[in-house]
Amino acid sequence: MQAWTNPALLARTGRWLLLPVAVLDWFALAPQAVVVTAFLVAVAGLVAMAAALVVRMLRRSRGAMAGVGIALLLGGLVVFALDPFPPTVPVIDAWWPDAITQPQVVGSAYWKVAGLGLVLAGVGMLATLLVVALSGPTARPRQR
Repeated sequence: MQAWTNPALLARTGRWLLLPVAVLDWFALAPQAVVVTAFLVAVAGLVAMAAALVVRMLRRSRGAMAGVGIALLLGGLVVFALDPFPPTVPVIDAWWPDAITQPQVVGSAYWKVAGLGLVLAGVGMLATLLVVALSGPTARPRQR
């Protein structure tokens, strides 16, 4: 159980869990259940990397953790809002094979997964701070 508190192990595991969705995003003809499963595995990878960041930040001050958590949450929301990839490129549509997803669609999917990772990391940090604050030792008056 001690191994799961190791940020490096969590981050490595998370990176490998992102691989299936990275491969399947390139192919549009994959069955829908496979794509959904790969996305869920990728989300598990993002959660593992967010957990690695939370574990690492627990060693720092609560103020720093709150600041980083808020910055990640807001940054993730901005990434979701500012998707720089166009939905279609008319020049490519006519000759691009249907079996392979167009690059801008794949880029947009990666951009959104990155935004989701930022939001998950920010929410994880802020939720951890809330739990630590609620379950931490209460201040007791000093007895003389």
